[in-house]
Amino acid sequence: MPAITEVSSVLVTGGTGYLGAWVVATLLARGHTVKAVVRSAEKGDALKADLLQQNASKKDGDIALDFVVIADLVKDGAFDDAVLGVDAVVHVASPAPNPGSTDPQETIKPAVDGTLGVLKSVLRASQRDSSYRLKRIVITSSIAAVWTPGPGARTFSEEDWNTQYVSEVEKLGSKTDPMAVYGASKVLAEKAAWDFYQAHKSEVQWDIAIINPPMVFGPAIQTPKSASDLPTSLKLWWDSVVDGTSTPGAHPVSNSQGWVDVRDIAEAHVRAMEVEEAGGERIIVSEGTYRFQEWLDLANKVGAQIYPGRSFPTAEVAEGESASAVYYDTAKEKRILGIKYRTKEETTGDTLHWGAERKL
Repeated sequence: MPAITEVSSVLVTGGTGYLGAWVVATLLARGHTVKAVVRSAEKGDALKADLLQQNASKKDGDIALDFVVIADLVKDGAFDDAVLGVDAVVHVASPAPNPGSTDPQETIKPAVDGTLGVLKSVLRASQRDSSYRLKRIVITSSIAAVWTPGPGARTFSEEDWNTQYVSEVEKLGSKTDPMAVYGASKVLAEKAAWDFYQAHKSEVQWDIAIINPPMVFGPAIQTPKSASDLPTSLKLWWDSVVDGTSTPGAHPVSNSQGWVDVRDIAEAHVRAMEVEEAGGERIIVSEGTYRFQEWLDLANKVGAQIYPGRSFPTAEVAEGESASAVYYDTAKEKRILGIKYRTKEETTGDTLHWGAERKL
């Protein structure tokens, strides 16, 4: 399938979120025109204000950004009008883990229906108009759809699927851990996307590419009211590494997991739209692995220069604490996308600078 190699119009769902806002910013920096789906006009205005604050040389009229207000993203036909007149869709929107929910379907159903809703709207547009110009849909999945928890050192690739969490939901229902529910939602949404595409690919002139990121850290485009309003993964990092209000108890300091800077994963989404070879591919995008001990050490190393007089938490690996090593095979990403990743030190410094500027 042809990729988006020229300046084009791109629809982004979840554009006001942590990752989505960086996808919007990256597309705009490339010269693309962006149409972002928002839940309300106020959320759209806030995103535009944040983007203008990030780039002080730009004025309101300089940003090629429009908004489509869709209050109910899982309503049948919700995206029918939004997908018209665009060359690509980047579907980032998906429910975050909800610790207060007892019904797994409150997370799973919106994830699956939202993804299928976009695909169904694009299919209908393709069927109505033979000249429909859309070429590619890039979908955010998660490493949670790949990785399966377990002991010992393991390496995962795009061939792996986390069916364990799906089985847990089926078995435990309302007693399922929220993170397992979230993982199941990513598995089921991604499988639904692939099944839908395989069923209809002979009828259409567009294809899909799916990105599977691990934990996402780094500065946000948005300015939160306080540290308690940070996006989920950034809040985990901030609470553990900066505030010390949450020791990495659920994430022992010696345990390893994959990570990527939010700006790099946004870049990966845009390249997946632009590179022809990304079509029809499932791609793990990960800088490498981390242990929380590394983030703590880096914050203590660079933090004093950024936050004078502020102390940063420390931790020591408990004697006998297991170090379960998890790695990801990123050969496909290197071959197709070729992302030059930010290092842990760069991400730490940039995040601390970002927080200091916002007086967090």
